[in-house]
Amino acid sequence: MRQFDLYENPATPMRGAVPFVLVLSSHLLGDLTEVIVAPVLAGRNAPLNAFEIPVQHDETTLLVSVTGMTAIRRRDLRRRMGSMQTYEDDIRRAVDRLFTGF
Repeated sequence: MRQFDLYENPATPMRGAVPFVLVLSSHLLGDLTEVIVAPVLAGRNAPLNAFEIPVQHDETTLLVSVTGMTAIRRRDLRRRMGSMQTYEDDIRRAVDRLFTGF
């Protein structure tokens, strides 16, 4: 499990609106039992604010919502679906903006 890996949402009932979660925690902290993830939203192509990052997965536009960050047990993330490493700069800027205000 690496930072910016995309996983199938382990909460099955939510997969329609939030099909994936994105790992934001550093992979250098592998001894932790939980990781910080951001929900990846389906159904909208345009972000509502600067905290939603548009990404492409399987030719579909999705939105990474950094304001929805939460901790989840590492063992609950079973099905890796890809990586969003190419969007690292945009995601980091949104996280920085959330915590620093600029």
